[in-house]
Amino acid sequence: MIVHWTELTKNQFDDLRESAVVAVNFSSTEQHSNHLPVGTDGYIGEEVLTEAARRAKHTVVLMPPVRYGYSPHHKFAPGYVTLRQRVLTDLCKDLCGCAAANGFRKMAVMNSHGGNTAALHSAVNEVGEEYEGKLDLALFTYWDLIGDALARVRESPMGGTSHGGEFETSLMMHLRPDLVVPSLIEECDPAPSDPYNEIDLAGKKKYISFYTFNRFNASGHVGQPHLATPEKGKIFFEEAAQAAAEFLDFLGGKQPA
Repeated sequence: MIVHWTELTKNQFDDLRESAVVAVNFSSTEQHSNHLPVGTDGYIGEEVLTEAARRAKHTVVLMPPVRYGYSPHHKFAPGYVTLRQRVLTDLCKDLCGCAAANGFRKMAVMNSHGGNTAALHSAVNEVGEEYEGKLDLALFTYWDLIGDALARVRESPMGGTSHGGEFETSLMMHLRPDLVVPSLIEECDPAPSDPYNEIDLAGKKKYISFYTFNRFNASGHVGQPHLATPEKGKIFFEEAAQAAAEFLDFLGGKQPA
């Protein structure tokens, strides 16, 4: 069941704090090639988390989403807004601290931008150090929950479903077709990988490195958006929303830390 934090009066928190899961989505504002808007990560993540909260059996209190993330790898193109990693970590810590101060015992931070991972992981560690025994905090990335569906539905080989590729373009075709510019979708090869790092949402990454996203093509996408369809997007969305709902219920059913 979904409840929006900003729609509650100050007196309505009393009935929620002991049993509800607080949830918030972190995304980004950055280029997504020529055919998708700079708000793509936010549009997708917020829809997934909102639908997941609706489907969850436990009460889920949604905080307003965070639309800014760590995005210096997109500075080559207009439209980016990037936070320093320390700022992003502190922002996440402050939100979690407020949830704990309001008496909530469980919280989920959902990430819908890969560049946020390191900063949000740091936040989880620091919140855990400070609030252990008071707040049970879990960080997850929505596409990590649907690896089987991604493998079943995708047409692209490894390297086809990264930034602005088959996966995200399909989701936006389903969720916000008004913001997709089909005439600007480029046909291209999958992103090249090496034996230790597969450039794909489902890829295995055995080391970490930094690179700007025009390394693979000047337009800034990484993958094969020409294989995207709204039908695939609907499947990806349904799978992601259901998997996230099940995770929220799992967190809600755990004994408090």
